[in-house]
Amino acid sequence: MLTAKQTALVRELREIYDLLSIDFNDIAAYDKEERTVRLELMRNKVIRAEVVMKYVLVDEHLNGELCDHFFGRKRSYIELWRTKKFKYFNHHILEELSLMQKLRYVKSLRQIPRSISADIERLNALRNGLAHAFFPENLRKSQPVWKGKDIFSLDGLRAFTEDMNQVNEFFVTVRFERR
Repeated sequence: MLTAKQTALVRELREIYDLLSIDFNDIAAYDKEERTVRLELMRNKVIRAEVVMKYVLVDEHLNGELCDHFFGRKRSYIELWRTKKFKYFNHHILEELSLMQKLRYVKSLRQIPRSISADIERLNALRNGLAHAFFPENLRKSQPVWKGKDIFSLDGLRAFTEDMNQVNEFFVTVRFERR
């Protein structure tokens, strides 16, 4: 049994899927000639979104490392956001730095395993290809591949997800060890 809020969210998600043309459960409603292409586009959208979300999560982890370095760990981020200094730091420093610049800085502060660092670099290249090319498979650099596997395949997405879970686990573990 769903709550009223959950029911509303499900309804909203159905409308969002319909609006974004990722309503694969209703694929029979499309012309037969369009179905394969539409399904491929749906898969493409969902996987691109997942890559971007993992990228943003890694970026957030790196931001946390930098904030802890510059502001310490005595005050929570909620408390820090009430200060101009922290707001300015976020708006004028963190928002301006690229993921790779943040990674290089954090690597100068702490040891990051090569496998984690390499996966973050691969993530950056993959995200750039997916975010800046409608047909990333035509790119010379930033191919839509994760460790030799097509990111738009189930095997590629599984490998990507496993590796990103390890990256996330590394940063979560580091943060909890420091507290």
